[in-house]
Amino acid sequence: MKGISPVIATILLIVMTVAIAGLMYAWMSGMFSSLTSSTSQQISLATQITSFSVPLVYVSGGNIYAVIYNNGNVPINTNNLTITAQEYWGSNSTYDGTTYTCSASSAIITSGQQSTITLSCNPTGLATKWSSGIYYYIFTFIYNGIAVQATLPVA
Repeated sequence: MKGISPVIATILLIVMTVAIAGLMYAWMSGMFSSLTSSTSQQISLATQITSFSVPLVYVSGGNIYAVIYNNGNVPINTNNLTITAQEYWGSNSTYDGTTYTCSASSAIITSGQQSTITLSCNPTGLATKWSSGIYYYIFTFIYNGIAVQATLPVA
């Protein structure tokens, strides 16, 4: 009985080993690429930080302005800000029951940048009432679930 020559047997073993290694590589790289892609997306979401401050709210020329500084790594779209202003008596610091709903002029504030935005409040008249020197206002700015307060002191 004749068998396969040792040279042909060796070549067949090498070819089969290379083929199996190639299949294993293709299977493993597909598995790991989806795993690393999923992990990258999770890391990206986990490292997005919304953080901002409002160091100044002021009135000039009958308009209300706010300076917003973005110290997070997520751009702030001022169209998505929720802004309220509560009216307080300057004489005894008690809330008088009036709350204004405000909107901001359109701006995108990138990380590390600041912008001065114009506020429009409803009902109107906040700037006029503030000018009387009787009231001060506490503004609450909310973006992505983060709330920041700023005070417009008595005129």
